[in-house]
Amino acid sequence: MIRAALAGFWLVAVTLASTYAGVYLKTRPTTQAAATGHAGKQELKKIKPISVPIISGGVLKGYVSAEFSYLAEAADPHEAGLDPESFIVHEAFRLIYSNNELDFAHLEKPDLEVLTKQLTASVNARLGSNRIKETLVRNVTFVAKDDLSH
Repeated sequence: MIRAALAGFWLVAVTLASTYAGVYLKTRPTTQAAATGHAGKQELKKIKPISVPIISGGVLKGYVSAEFSYLAEAADPHEAGLDPESFIVHEAFRLIYSNNELDFAHLEKPDLEVLTKQLTASVNARLGSNRIKETLVRNVTFVAKDDLSH
């Protein structure tokens, strides 16, 4: 009888100790997460496509349809900040529309890299931080005016 009682007490003690240890370890913040906070977390976000008219010499040549995504530091939900998506769309439109060096009829690989680096730098300057780590091109399509159906 004493053996059964001791076994029961032992079982209850082990169960309570393991439950306490599990709850303690689950609710205790890890040292790495506590030290870094939200720094280091990055997220990739997709931006809606934009259409930009290409005008050269006062004549409409066609339209550029472009889709971008960006890699940015994850925003802290407790911080009130600006969403960079509107700034990226604005800067992308401005860079494509006003850049006479980009010939979308004869586009080359280095042209897109220059565009994305300029886009990232100008958006970070407007936001006042280096939140945008990289801007990625998802799709760029040039449609000549002659190819459009009337």
